[in-house]
Amino acid sequence: MNQPNPTLSEWIATDGERASCVRATTLGDVIAEAAGHWGDREAIVYRQQPAVEPVSWTFAELDRLSGQLAAALLAVGYRTGDRIAVWGPNHPEWVLLEYAIAKAGMVIVALNPLYRSAELAFALADSRAKGIFHADQVGDHGLAATIAEVSGDLPDLAYAHSFSSIWSELLAGDAGECVRVEVDPEQTFMIQYTSGTTGVPKAVRLSHRALLTTGYNSYRLWELGEQSRVCFGFPLFHVGGSGHSIPGACQTGATAFPLYIFKPSITLDILEAERCTTFIGVPTMLIAMLDDPSFASRDLSHLTAIIVGGAPVTLDLLQRCHEGFGAEVMNCYGQTETSGVTATTRLDDSDAKKTSTSGQPVVGVSVSIRDDGGHPVPHGALGELHYRGPGGMIGYGSGEGDPAVGQGWIASGDLARMDADGFVALDGRKKEMIIRGGENLSPLEIETYMKTHPAIGDVAVIGVPDPKYGEVACAVVRLRPGASPDAQEIRGWCAERISRWKVPEYVEFVDDFPMTPSGKIQKYILQKDMIERLQLAADE
Repeated sequence: MNQPNPTLSEWIATDGERASCVRATTLGDVIAEAAGHWGDREAIVYRQQPAVEPVSWTFAELDRLSGQLAAALLAVGYRTGDRIAVWGPNHPEWVLLEYAIAKAGMVIVALNPLYRSAELAFALADSRAKGIFHADQVGDHGLAATIAEVSGDLPDLAYAHSFSSIWSELLAGDAGECVRVEVDPEQTFMIQYTSGTTGVPKAVRLSHRALLTTGYNSYRLWELGEQSRVCFGFPLFHVGGSGHSIPGACQTGATAFPLYIFKPSITLDILEAERCTTFIGVPTMLIAMLDDPSFASRDLSHLTAIIVGGAPVTLDLLQRCHEGFGAEVMNCYGQTETSGVTATTRLDDSDAKKTSTSGQPVVGVSVSIRDDGGHPVPHGALGELHYRGPGGMIGYGSGEGDPAVGQGWIASGDLARMDADGFVALDGRKKEMIIRGGENLSPLEIETYMKTHPAIGDVAVIGVPDPKYGEVACAVVRLRPGASPDAQEIRGWCAERISRWKVPEYVEFVDDFPMTPSGKIQKYILQKDMIERLQLAADE
């Protein structure tokens, strides 16, 4: 593995390292290979989940069923290169479709199941989807009716199928021969929309090679393999689910337990009854499980590793996980644009590294922390993180003619620091930086301090308008069960520990945060809500 620059915040992978780590294959090929290696082993399992009929597919069964579904798609009228949207929670059929679409040489368009009509219409039109597979219901929302509502304005949309139609129509009776089309690993396989925390949807095109390489290399760094039973909480429409956990498990022989929808008690049921060795999710999921009334009675002795993405791990949460789950925690960082993982800590890293950094770049990945002029900054200095590596997106925009990135540098929009050993510490989004009277305040830094308060279960810090300073910090707090401090008490606690200009001007309490399905707080919604609650809009 390459070493960091001795003076500047750069970690540059060698040409040899980049070449040796690449998985030059497709998802359709790797499920066929997995069936040859681990045919009788469970590949995808849905049990202990009341909302879903139990499913257990071996690698051989998943290979066969996805091949038959690929043949059925071609028989219906789809052609290689067509875009097929998938719209629903983490149904087993989502996984089956992912492999089938890969085998047929088509492109999967991953859609957020919480979309309403305007968002759905935009994504289907933007991606030029020829068909859509959908769940029947998400909460009280009937998805077929929404598709019918928008389809008249979508000339490219020729087909709409429910997930249940896979069994009643496409795979009914004699499903016929399996199909696997020859596909270039460099071609677009997945289109993801990055609308979660900004509200502005952007299509990200990811290739087979990018997804498979990132999934394989990170699973290997986490020491996951044939004996691993991996429960993951990321939605399948999210890169952490379909783009990372599915191909990562398939290539290493791990058994995957996707969560239909995260619920703490049900997740604990799965971890316990299925003797899972690994959980992959976000900190809010861990906190919810630790706070679940049934947690103390659980037998989680088989759980050895917890992998956390999406937000930093505090020392308090790490210690709670050690004591409660009895498992080692690894923290990672990535983006949709980099196929899910850019850097990660390892099992044997210190607690200090796991809580103050997101680890070192994964094999084959180069990272450069740069100033506004595009120059690498010294170790420890703040700058924007740039990525270059085999997991990089093809480009933004849903069309092949849209602006492409290729193998160039990708500006992340994230502020970070790098130490002399190449460990990367995130310091929030550039766009989320609060400018208070000319002083830059990092919301992430303030959140990290506040999460050590014994009464705070979770916190999000946002900027709100102020007539004197232009902008000040507002901390939105969700308290732990049974805790009841007031705003002034929390502000006083902060004043004893951090500089006075970093102490939030406002402390507001909520029972729940507006969340993306992947477990990230939607700060743009929270900011709007707090401005209205505090009646600050007139000063904006």
